[in-house]
Amino acid sequence: MKALQFKSFGAPEVLEYLDLPMPECDSDSAIVQISSASVNPSDVKNVSGSFDHTEPPRIPGRDFSGVVVDGPAQWIRAEVWGTGGDIGFTRDGTHAEFIKVPVAALARKPKALSHEQASAIGVNFVVAWLGTVDCAQLAEGETIAVIGAGGGVGGAVTQIAKARGCRVIGIAGQLADRRLRAV
Repeated sequence: MKALQFKSFGAPEVLEYLDLPMPECDSDSAIVQISSASVNPSDVKNVSGSFDHTEPPRIPGRDFSGVVVDGPAQWIRAEVWGTGGDIGFTRDGTHAEFIKVPVAALARKPKALSHEQASAIGVNFVVAWLGTVDCAQLAEGETIAVIGAGGGVGGAVTQIAKARGCRVIGIAGQLADRRLRAV
């Protein structure tokens, strides 16, 4: 299979486009053929060596959408999407043609989303949902100030809050970032 892999930490130039062995399925996993994978800031930081728990060689990438090609019969040909966890850090990630995923982590892709859209909702929207809905319990009619509204997570928070009927005050840009760091 074709994949991006880094054998040492550094700038994106350390990534190599290689032919690597296909991951092997076992009783607790499935093999997903990647249709689309996104690139997150954490993927770039991972390649640069910012995370102590990553050991090269490693295929980076956290978010994906694809089709199950091996695993339990009820999942074969299912369109799935996924994100996060140790994907791309302690296990090979999504910047490859195939990925081995624990069966317990499989989630069906929403039919209304393309593979490209599904691969883009991963880390940003999961983190945003946890913060706005699970933790803050944001409700219709409330006002929320989103610091970093121009970023991935901030943009996702903005979209979730608007969909929940909230008033959003977006704060973005380098001036806002510098003032916040100074506080």
